[in-house]
Amino acid sequence: MSEAENLEERSKLNHYTFWPGFILLVVGITLGLVYHEGLASFLGGVMQWIHVNFGWLEVSLGIIIVMFTAGIAFSPIGNIRLGGKDAKPEFTFWQWFALSLCGCIGIGILFWAMGEPIYHMMQPPLSLNIEPGSKDAGVFAIAQTTLHWTIAQYCFYTVCAVAIALVSYNRNYPLSVAAGMYAIFPEKLRPVLAPTVHAVCLFSLCCAIATSMGAGLMQIGSGAGRLFDYTPGAGTWAAAAAIIIPIYVLSSYSGLKKGMRYLSTGTTRAFLFFMALVLFAGPTLFILGLGVESFGYFVNNFFRNSTLLNTMQIEDKWPMQWLVPYMEIFFIFAPLLGHFLARLGKGRTIRQFILVNVIPPTIFCHFWIATFGGTAVYFQWSGLVDVWSGIHEYGMESMVYILLAQFPFSQILMGIFVVTIVFSFATMTDSLVATLAIISTKGVRASEEPPKKLKILWGIVVGLIAYVLCISGGIDPVRGLISLAGFPMMLFTFAMCVSLVKEGIYLLDKPDWLDNKSENS
Repeated sequence: MSEAENLEERSKLNHYTFWPGFILLVVGITLGLVYHEGLASFLGGVMQWIHVNFGWLEVSLGIIIVMFTAGIAFSPIGNIRLGGKDAKPEFTFWQWFALSLCGCIGIGILFWAMGEPIYHMMQPPLSLNIEPGSKDAGVFAIAQTTLHWTIAQYCFYTVCAVAIALVSYNRNYPLSVAAGMYAIFPEKLRPVLAPTVHAVCLFSLCCAIATSMGAGLMQIGSGAGRLFDYTPGAGTWAAAAAIIIPIYVLSSYSGLKKGMRYLSTGTTRAFLFFMALVLFAGPTLFILGLGVESFGYFVNNFFRNSTLLNTMQIEDKWPMQWLVPYMEIFFIFAPLLGHFLARLGKGRTIRQFILVNVIPPTIFCHFWIATFGGTAVYFQWSGLVDVWSGIHEYGMESMVYILLAQFPFSQILMGIFVVTIVFSFATMTDSLVATLAIISTKGVRASEEPPKKLKILWGIVVGLIAYVLCISGGIDPVRGLISLAGFPMMLFTFAMCVSLVKEGIYLLDKPDWLDNKSENS
């Protein structure tokens, strides 16, 4: 069989992966819409059971993976160059940083950077004995939001990316989540286990994207409503979806090295521009001071605040509302965003790959949270704006616009922020749509693009699901499905850690860190 025929065969739809995942998705969403209250109640009970019985495992495994990632970076495995000793990088450091940042950050940091600190400030964990609304609560709020949105999640994504990239570039395996676990899969079971793993990934990722996109559509709608003084509804969300879907579909259609690269670099510049605007137009000295102080608190209390559970204070719901659900969501995204990041790694050593994918995004996110969250804390602490009441009255999606209304040229700032949301979410969805397309095939390689028709299909599907959920009020049950799906994805992440060590030790014995005798299917 010629190389062209091989490529055509690898690019074909894998029916054993696609249809189970797609059918499971349709059934889950349909149940969420038709039996909204019943399913929400059932999944709420399941989530509560998982949180109570396995919350300790999710949190402790998160800490272990953070330490494991650092250990891999500075071990002999960290010297291995992805693609072999002579491999050359395909992206500059700036392009790599922009792709990594925007491909992973999505709508979350925009949606939560202001709202989450206020929650932590006004409702801190009981075990810390912090007075709500106090100065100490403000410092804790910024530090804890930084902890939630930085080190752990980027370590999760990166360690999965290393496991996948190592076998894709150095062992010539397919670019797939399952390939990142091949070292612990008996070879005779791979034809069964690989489609099963990918079917679970398809279902989990679609639910996660749709829920995240639903939040983005509501935030865009809230911004448009404030800009043009009307109450947003189904029409506004439809218009927002009609703008976002073509952007990320066309970007994904053009490939990683074209649309995604340009979209991510432009979005990163928009992030930096908007952050500078708020920093210098807002309470600058307060933001800078709180940013420095909260960073010190973050470093000094990293392990303690990464393991805040309610073992002896069962009346405190904070851990089950924040820390444990975050671990579940990050575990869901870990193998899939790791799959995306793996495509950026060729020509870099594993040490470089880990450090660049973890440290710069962490620094950026802390500055972002200190700027926007610090502004929210300032308004609440100073009494200029009752941010806490605003969240309860208008919802989390309106939070950013309540604050921007206090700035000069607020209408312009709101308009810039709406545009930033559109492109930020489109960039992350671009990367995940490509991932959905790749794992739906029989075995696309790291240097190849998946079929464009699959990108278009998945791009439209996740966009339509997000819109339907918005207009039906069905997002909460899907959040329950996400928490439920987080458990197997946690196991996949752990399996990749074990597989990474085995593959790394195997390749260290190769003079060129390359093995071309591996399977081609």
